[in-house]
Amino acid sequence: MGTEENHPPDEMRVLNVLLHGAFAFAPEGEHIEARIPALKHHVFRAGNWLGETELRGRGATYQLHGVETGTDTFDPAKNVFVKSDVPARPAQTTLIFPTPEKIYSLRVAAVPRSAFKKPHDLDGNNDTEHVATLQVFRYYFKDENSLFLKATSGDGHRWEPVLTGNFVNLHIFSAEDHFERLSNSEEDFNKCARLLGAKVLLDTRLVPTGILNRAELPPGVEEVETEPLATRTRRMARLGRLIAGKADANLAWYGNDALDGNPQGCGSPVGRGN
Repeated sequence: MGTEENHPPDEMRVLNVLLHGAFAFAPEGEHIEARIPALKHHVFRAGNWLGETELRGRGATYQLHGVETGTDTFDPAKNVFVKSDVPARPAQTTLIFPTPEKIYSLRVAAVPRSAFKKPHDLDGNNDTEHVATLQVFRYYFKDENSLFLKATSGDGHRWEPVLTGNFVNLHIFSAEDHFERLSNSEEDFNKCARLLGAKVLLDTRLVPTGILNRAELPPGVEEVETEPLATRTRRMARLGRLIAGKADANLAWYGNDALDGNPQGCGSPVGRGN
């Protein structure tokens, strides 16, 4: 039997926006700004799963259109909140989203407070803070033809929504696409904090949990869609070799390499303001 959680209201469908990696989230009234810092080791892409393409233009601003505005907020048990202490630095790219109907914070890393420098800019006094490396914004919408990422100038991103049942999933990455070296999660987090006007510094790498059970996932999102980009790139290369060798493509997903904890992960702070 269906539940209200799994089925949108009559005549409504669901858009899940999956934001992977390093963003500075700034709630502003009835919308949320997801600010992307300039990071040389990252790629910046958006689109349908496995079909994401580059976000174009430095200094560009994109806005999501075609969805209903919700009222949810970030869960303080799964996110680290920072206070503005200095003028915020400009973002490389800004994405503006209406407030979601539901926010899911996933692949969360636990970080002891002692791992932060200048912790006075943390909002709260928790012994352990939590940093999500994947955020999913859920929205209701009526018509998939009205969904698009509009740029403040130009045509915006050429994302064409694909409806599967009652769901559309949009993936947006600000992340590494290959394993060149150890995770740069400290640098990523710190640059995001600067975009929110916070001086706090992370002094350790983030080690997020995996998806511990299916119930964590929003309706319409599959576990394979939550993989970090570098992990997915490696898996797709494995898949290509299997297909080229006329082997079983299902072997790209080993039975013992479930999508659980991964040492590579960059996460995002959430702004509280003054």
